[in-house]
Amino acid sequence: MAPPRGSKRRPADDDDRSPARRPKKAGKNKREVTYDTYDEALDGGVEMEEKGERYRDGDKAQRFYEKAIELYKKAYDFQQTYDAAYNQARALYTLSTSFLLPPESLSQLGGSVELYRQAATLTNSPLLQMDTAFNLAQALVYLSDLLEDIEGDSKTAEVMAMRVEAAELLDKVMEGQEEYLRVTAGRDEDEQVEQVEAGAENDQRTSMDVEPESGEGGEEEEEEATFETYLPTHSSFVDTALALVDVYLSIWEAITPPRTPSETEQMAVRAVLDRTAPLVPAGRQAELDFAEIKVLLSMDRIVWDLFKGEAKAGSGVEKSLEGATLALSHLLASLEAQEPDDPAVRAEILTTLADTHCTIAYRSLFLSPQLPPGPSPLAQQAWYHFSQAVSQLNTALELSTSAFTPKTYKPSVLLSLSRTSLARARLGEVNETAKRNAVQLMENASTYAVRAIDGLGWQNASLVQASNAKLVVPWPAGWDTETLARETLLQQLRVSFYGSTTDIVPGEKEGLALAGEELVKRIRSIHTLDAARALGPSDVERWVDEIEEGETLSEEERHWWKELGARLAD
Repeated sequence: MAPPRGSKRRPADDDDRSPARRPKKAGKNKREVTYDTYDEALDGGVEMEEKGERYRDGDKAQRFYEKAIELYKKAYDFQQTYDAAYNQARALYTLSTSFLLPPESLSQLGGSVELYRQAATLTNSPLLQMDTAFNLAQALVYLSDLLEDIEGDSKTAEVMAMRVEAAELLDKVMEGQEEYLRVTAGRDEDEQVEQVEAGAENDQRTSMDVEPESGEGGEEEEEEATFETYLPTHSSFVDTALALVDVYLSIWEAITPPRTPSETEQMAVRAVLDRTAPLVPAGRQAELDFAEIKVLLSMDRIVWDLFKGEAKAGSGVEKSLEGATLALSHLLASLEAQEPDDPAVRAEILTTLADTHCTIAYRSLFLSPQLPPGPSPLAQQAWYHFSQAVSQLNTALELSTSAFTPKTYKPSVLLSLSRTSLARARLGEVNETAKRNAVQLMENASTYAVRAIDGLGWQNASLVQASNAKLVVPWPAGWDTETLARETLLQQLRVSFYGSTTDIVPGEKEGLALAGEELVKRIRSIHTLDAARALGPSDVERWVDEIEEGETLSEEERHWWKELGARLAD
């Protein structure tokens, strides 16, 4: 998403602080701001938002964002300007995605969408309209994902409509950026702005001159009003193209009833990739290549889900993704020659490669009942691919991080390691290596999940916790983080289920059963701490759906999850 636009004022000097506010002058008495004017309210909103950005998360950060929204709204009430609407929309988006939980986040995110729409009507600048359309599309995509998670199939039509609108918006942005880059090739920045803005009417906005400060000597300083304009670049063009491809793929996989995408739908994606290829910077090439692979993986998932009932062991269907693993491996190797601009690209490729290995393994296990009982080539293949996945995930876990790395990154990788370790442990009946290492694999599955939940800030929320320990939940950090935490709690219970109801680790059955029961009690206690954070049947249903995207659940496990959902509903 585009960086914060601020109040569009820059100090005359080249300062490395926020471009949204002039630095305070030393030695002057600053009068108390009462936010009684448009300028004061807008500038105050920017200041509060920047404080929220510095805190990043937690209750203080949330309060600053809420205050920023309040001040942006106040500014908008003074004067209905593009800046006031856009800034409020952006702050609402951050509040909704990084702090709030449903149902509150749904309504606030809807407010962000409407404010982006309003902002688009308050400017005639093609550059600002492109920027607004991109952010509106991102808000629609997130809102559609949230609705899909919370409401499920009951909102399928609404979810699809949002994604289609987002695709249309991004396509228009891409066209505008493409034309801009063509027209302004070889020109300096000032000429570029003049070229794009030529023919557009001046925005109907009042002056944004900063009010003079009163110094000790009564002198007034004036500041020339300027506006930040985010010029399209080759890199931002790639951002739009990749976002558009992702939206198209989400549309493909949400088509009801399920079907393979039509030739027209496939050609639309192909056209985006082809248009992007000539303009991609060297440091973004890997991302474009990765997008090509993601398109193939998406198509493969759709075809498998449609026809897996007809799949035959030995027909070659179990090898359909081997080409994808090779392509991803080659792409990883290419990063040594050309380091990507975004360090997160390497991590995403590694985790996608791990997911692909797991998919091959689960498909092998799906087909294995067609072969005679006992050890089989398909079981050996599953063990190999699970092992490859663990290797890739461990590599991803060891990658260096920065202040920009999402706090969910390592916990997410650790959850995947826990799930894969449990899958390996369950192969004991058909794989000798798995049988010999069952105890260690189960311990790994538990340890990875514990590290994940600890990394998310949940205290006393693990299988290894003392029975009298009280669970402590951290400050909400948005639905994505909350979902990851809930899935990690349920994964620990799944480890307990397999450890206590099967003979994977016969010597630890009783201990794992007791640990699982204690964890269920602590999970149920969340309701008394914060009702909005309590796990319920819908969380269990989402988790089971997540598992079944790759695995086939036994009736025993399915019944166990149903009973757990009922217990959490009490």
